[in-house]
Amino acid sequence: MKKQLTIFFVFVFSITFAQTETEWKTAAFTFTPEILAGLTMESNDGFPDTEFQKQLILSFGRNHKNNPQEWAQRLKRPTTGLSIGVTDFGNLDSLGIAITAMPYIEYGAFGSDRWKLLTAMGASYFTKKFDPETNPKNQAVTTDITWAFRMYLFYQFWESEKVDWRVGLGYSHHSNGHMRLLNQGYNSFLVSLAADIKPFSSEKISNQSIAAH
Repeated sequence: MKKQLTIFFVFVFSITFAQTETEWKTAAFTFTPEILAGLTMESNDGFPDTEFQKQLILSFGRNHKNNPQEWAQRLKRPTTGLSIGVTDFGNLDSLGIAITAMPYIEYGAFGSDRWKLLTAMGASYFTKKFDPETNPKNQAVTTDITWAFRMYLFYQFWESEKVDWRVGLGYSHHSNGHMRLLNQGYNSFLVSLAADIKPFSSEKISNQSIAAH
């Protein structure tokens, strides 16, 4: 599992920031602030009480719709990027905060441009972890750094040339992969509101680069 996560991380990171000489690249850049709220599920008996989980995520990506490279066409022209997030699990004293970095890949879903399926894998740093004396009820993680995963389904309900608004629903998970026990992990279900900002988009740069190749 650890090997698979590492391969995914390196692959998505490399195709996101790989250098190309084509004009589509600047126009395809996106910046996406996202707010999320939901539930942190209990990891063990006697788990600390929690309020609503809150997250803030900033994603930097590139839409490969007009990327003429073969890999982008074979992968159905996805969006790839890197997300940086901060999570409050609903109990700062026992669960603390997680700071997360995750490369992601996003595809269209259901044959529609409005539906998107996002998968991301990366790592999280935790400010609180299990301690038999000071934090015995939280058996979710026992390491400062864990693997992080999330899968979300988004619906784009409003679109313009510069900003696309969308809502989402999904699942997030944090775990150290049993590198150290105890390791019950965090499982969360959240709703999302995001603004997909396209600062350099232009209708003039569409399929020209693909046609040129």
